[in-house]
Amino acid sequence: MPLTAALTLALPAAAGAGTLEFTYPGSPLPWLVAEILAVLLVVAVGALLFLFRFVLGDKRVRLKEEVRQTLEKTFLEKQREEFKKKTEALNLRVKEVRHQLGSVFIKVKNLATTLDPGQVFQAITEMLSQEIGAARFILFLHDREKNELYPFRWQEYPDSIRETLTIPMATPHFLTFAFRNRRHVYRLAATEDAETRTLVDQPPLTGTLLALPIYTLDETFGVIHIESFRSGREEIDEGDLRFFASLGSFMGMALANANVLLQTRDELTSTKQLTEQQLAEKKRLKEVFSRYTSSELVDSLMKNPGSVRLGGITKTATILFSDIVGFTKFSEKLTPEEVVLSINEYLSRMTEIVLDNNGEIDKFIGDAVMARFGVLADLPSPGLVAVRTAMTMLEEVKRLQAKWLQEGREAFAIRIGVATGPVLAGNIGSERRQEFTVMGTTVNLASRLESLNKELGTSLLIDETTYEQVGDEYRVIPRENISIRGLVGTRRVFEVQPIVSGAMGPRGKIIQFKDKMGSGKAEPHLPAPTEKLPVAPGAGSPEEAQPSALPEGRPGRQE
Repeated sequence: MPLTAALTLALPAAAGAGTLEFTYPGSPLPWLVAEILAVLLVVAVGALLFLFRFVLGDKRVRLKEEVRQTLEKTFLEKQREEFKKKTEALNLRVKEVRHQLGSVFIKVKNLATTLDPGQVFQAITEMLSQEIGAARFILFLHDREKNELYPFRWQEYPDSIRETLTIPMATPHFLTFAFRNRRHVYRLAATEDAETRTLVDQPPLTGTLLALPIYTLDETFGVIHIESFRSGREEIDEGDLRFFASLGSFMGMALANANVLLQTRDELTSTKQLTEQQLAEKKRLKEVFSRYTSSELVDSLMKNPGSVRLGGITKTATILFSDIVGFTKFSEKLTPEEVVLSINEYLSRMTEIVLDNNGEIDKFIGDAVMARFGVLADLPSPGLVAVRTAMTMLEEVKRLQAKWLQEGREAFAIRIGVATGPVLAGNIGSERRQEFTVMGTTVNLASRLESLNKELGTSLLIDETTYEQVGDEYRVIPRENISIRGLVGTRRVFEVQPIVSGAMGPRGKIIQFKDKMGSGKAEPHLPAPTEKLPVAPGAGSPEEAQPSALPEGRPGRQE
């Protein structure tokens, strides 16, 4: 009998009485197929899950590796960059320290041979400000009689501290501690030291960043209070502290050599006030003399006043005179205020040009300028320097002419005379008023050459001695057998014109002298016969004389 399976279900009473019967086939094949399909389905799902996990897992591993490498690379680059910056900063610091040490020990070496207390204290002050870089500081000295510290030198503090600030040695303070123990006190380190912690910001002087004693093996002279550095730093490393400590002992040795202990407080203070007055006077003198000569020359003369004797010496120098053409006519067209405005602008520019070329302003004679070259400063070729200066002055006047015309103002031209030779330089005048100036035939000749420009229709005339220094840098035209008012006989003078590139101009060629012994230079080339040049003052017609350069429409009278 075949195997059958029956399922009988009891239906609810509402559906009525009865039964349902399901019969399944007795063959096992369908069940086998179903089981195989189920197994295959499980295997497929497992395979898919394995593949999915493998792919995602590999990606995740690769991502982790890339992130790790990126982080390592970034970290290494950051480390290298920080190392590079630290190395550069260290190298820069080493250079600064070397420069600082070099400058300091040069000054210390000089201090060792200085016996003047004023010079020693001045050098110490400069050392604190320049080499150490202290912005605000006070140098205290010890008053043995009153047993207190009093301010002697300071920077960025009011002068009133001289009378109001003293520190008795019995006062618990950074400065008194540093003085008694002969050791420096550094603020940041002191806050961590039980012995000095209570000394921070004690009156009467707060804000001490560094207290530096000045001492020798036998004596302690004072202490330096440093409140701040120009760099703004507050941290000081051990190397700097050791350097500051050694510097304090060097300063002490310099003060010992100058016998500071043999002078009283009043004597030292009066000497300091005298030194300050001398410095103020020196500054005032520099400001005054800088108006007449270059500031570099003034510095050189003040550092080495023995380099020139102002009492009266004879020197070979070059004198330059310049004057305005037609000043009377020019001034008649303007108000006094306008005249002063133009003249001051002109003289200011001429002064700058002279000083920029190592010249010296001797004086202003009305609207005329008298300058000298090679009197206070030694110049190898003062004549050449003076001619260069004169050409620059003429070019600057052309620029001023264009500017004034553009502004609707009257313009003028100038003429210049230059002569080289011996001059007497010295203080000339009375007992009540003197001035340093030069005198002699060379001065008179330069003045006459300036005036001669009117007769020859030129702008710049030089004498033969000056010409010998000019060479072929400019276009030079000789004027033969010229009589000069106030001077005996006739002489040869030279007109100087700038070399125009590509054209020689109407007045001739570049001319050079050949000396009598034969130097191989070209003989003087006289102007062509077609040029009618005067041979004496007043010779020739007015048409033959070329007027000084003036802007069109602004003719000036020939004076």
